[in-house]
Amino acid sequence: MKKLNFYDQVNASTLLFVSPEWQKVKAARKAASSFETPIINIPTEIRNIAGRQIRLAEGGSVDAPLVVLLSPFPESILSFMGSWEALTEKFRVIAIDLPGFGASEGDRNDMSPNAQGAHLAAIFEELNLSNIHLIAPDVGMGAALAYALNHQHRLTSMAIGHGPGAPGDFKLAFMINMLAKFGFMRFSSAMLGAGPLVAFSSKLGAIRHQANAIQVDDYKNSYAGRAAEVMHWFKGLRTKASELADKVEEIQIPTLVFWGELDVMFDPSNAENLNNALPNSELHILPEAGHLSWADQPELFASMVIDWVNKNS
Repeated sequence: MKKLNFYDQVNASTLLFVSPEWQKVKAARKAASSFETPIINIPTEIRNIAGRQIRLAEGGSVDAPLVVLLSPFPESILSFMGSWEALTEKFRVIAIDLPGFGASEGDRNDMSPNAQGAHLAAIFEELNLSNIHLIAPDVGMGAALAYALNHQHRLTSMAIGHGPGAPGDFKLAFMINMLAKFGFMRFSSAMLGAGPLVAFSSKLGAIRHQANAIQVDDYKNSYAGRAAEVMHWFKGLRTKASELADKVEEIQIPTLVFWGELDVMFDPSNAENLNNALPNSELHILPEAGHLSWADQPELFASMVIDWVNKNS
């Protein structure tokens, strides 16, 4: 089982040292009540879907409303351990590692919202999914917006957060800006490997939770040997984001915008701007939560999703 070792921690600390947002997060982490995410069995499988080896997990009653969870980066669908049982008690839940993320097959050609949106269209069609309540944080948010904008969608509602696509002054953390602007930053970050990326995200992105051993092992295995490919997600991120932001006002799907109040990677002002631009949306700010709000506040996140889906079913 892979752990966050000394090499991972030292290199993550170096990245944190040059991140001006770290002191704010460090203070919030010190003041918060921390916990390790309980180990919950999420029954994953790899299936050949739309020509790709895609990892997914399914639980809950097939007769219940359908909730689809999309993976974040550099985590995976196992990041939803904290809310899995609560959600599967109420809904049919399918969690999907997006192509190129988590344990799903993919390469640098998949590293854009438009490519991910096209993959979602193919996956939903092949799995014959409809009336979907799509829950899409982080890289999943860009995928969800691109899917809704560019494809004949199968959605009943969306809940999106912590990702690209907000209009206005798109505020990002220093390190994400550097990754978006400079190829040498993407190259050097990729050379560090999966461990430092996971360790960095777990520190700067989390306020309350600590990933358990199963999650850490999965995250490191998921990105081992392909950090260089996945770094292409950040190339031209602002341009990719603005392409979505310019059209979000066209989305009529009921949309819940959720964000952690202490997210320093994607500033919460992005949530307000997105909510103001969407014609049929609500805004939900999760307290004492950072970029990984669904893991920092798993009970509140699950309650938020349950209330939203019940309202829109």
